[in-house]
Amino acid sequence: MRKAGSYTQIKNHLETIINFIGHFHPILVHLPIGILLFAFVLQLLSKWEKFDQLTNALPFAYLLGAISAVFSCLTGLALANNGDYDADLIFKHQWLGISVAIFSLIGYYFIKKNNTVYSKWLSYFLLLLIIITGHLGGTLTHGAGYLTTGVSKEEGGLIKNDKIIITNAQEALVYKDIIQPILKDKCYGCHSAIKQKGKLRLDEKEWILKGGEDGIIIHAGEAMTSTIYKNILLDPVDEQHMPPKGKPQITDQERILLEWWINTGASFDKKVKELPQTNSIPNILLALQNNDVNKVEVLSIPEKEVAPADEKAINGLKNKGVTIVNVALNSNYLNANFITLSHTSDTIHDLIGDIKENLVWIKMPGMQFTDALSEAIATCSSLTKLSINNTNITDLQLSKLNSLNELQYLNIVNTKVTLAGLLKLTNLKKLNQLYLGQTSITANDLNKLKSVFPNVKVDFGNYQIEKLITDTQLVKAPEKFSVKVTEKK
Repeated sequence: MRKAGSYTQIKNHLETIINFIGHFHPILVHLPIGILLFAFVLQLLSKWEKFDQLTNALPFAYLLGAISAVFSCLTGLALANNGDYDADLIFKHQWLGISVAIFSLIGYYFIKKNNTVYSKWLSYFLLLLIIITGHLGGTLTHGAGYLTTGVSKEEGGLIKNDKIIITNAQEALVYKDIIQPILKDKCYGCHSAIKQKGKLRLDEKEWILKGGEDGIIIHAGEAMTSTIYKNILLDPVDEQHMPPKGKPQITDQERILLEWWINTGASFDKKVKELPQTNSIPNILLALQNNDVNKVEVLSIPEKEVAPADEKAINGLKNKGVTIVNVALNSNYLNANFITLSHTSDTIHDLIGDIKENLVWIKMPGMQFTDALSEAIATCSSLTKLSINNTNITDLQLSKLNSLNELQYLNIVNTKVTLAGLLKLTNLKKLNQLYLGQTSITANDLNKLKSVFPNVKVDFGNYQIEKLITDTQLVKAPEKFSVKVTEKK
């Protein structure tokens, strides 16, 4: 038993060493490609009399290319040992790589013997080998069709995007038309027929349900207990985070769609209209239908539930020209747009106070600010987003908003607010979007801003005026997220 245990330990150590060596393949594989292509260029140039001296460098270039190709093959064989790749593709790539090394040595021999005819035709053949081998290597690394992803259709001499176009989101198949394209774009590079990192494939229903070496990855109806979803939520520096750091990441909209798909049963054959669509889903799907999904903005809103807003207060604000909408169906949170008003009154302040717990987004561009208005806004404890651009707000009035500890978005474009006034908002720990165009605050003040708002993304210019509320729909995403979709008229 002791010998068996020792043998197992030795075997495990050897496998660890082999895998470690294999990790050098992506580094070394580029050396023979670069060196041999350089040798090919030298060989072409040496045909001209003024470059004939380059022939002296050819033997060394071919020899160096051959040696680097040998080391690349050895590390490639070690990398293939982990079994994550398609066996047939690995076989082809492996023997083509070995062929590159062999024919590089043959090329070195012919050049040393000054056999220009054989060396010329061999160089062309070697170039073809390098291209094919490199293409297969790229396929193993990035997935099938890597070079033509998104540009596989050609029409009228122009390359067109081959992406699925959804003309009616409600009639679309949830998995085939919405979820599968996300997986294909963000996951197939490591989890498909060509490569199965962690023994996991995500390119077919059967493989998705089977899971990987760590077991099942999807628990229908429970996104938060599904490995595929939990790994998306991990910090990007975590080695379990998916997609890996450095690869294109899942967007907030894609994450919400994946969460919705899993929570509604992870169906592979149902249409969108057959599944419940509360919160953010209808608007994300609408944006997807309009090929406008990248314009969907996702912001968090408070998790706590809130009682319905006072109808009299809502109607009172609407009668004064304020647009009030619910952020989503079955949500008691509200968005208020004061864009048609330039002055407020005590009545408006009181009405704001009556629905202060329901307001999450407020837009007041061009408003004539008063101390009383600042005090009224400061009572809105659920406020997530505040646009007060083009107003006359002062530093003193701004300081009254320090109680808005849920605020994430603040737009004070074209105001007289100073850096000193802004830095007094020390309670806005969740602030992550700050618009400061046409103010006295510049990019030189960024370090000071980061000291108070460490997670903030600051825009010092190129600000675009927000759409009117009639062009905007607001929704509340599952638990934490809400979405704004701007539709083109």
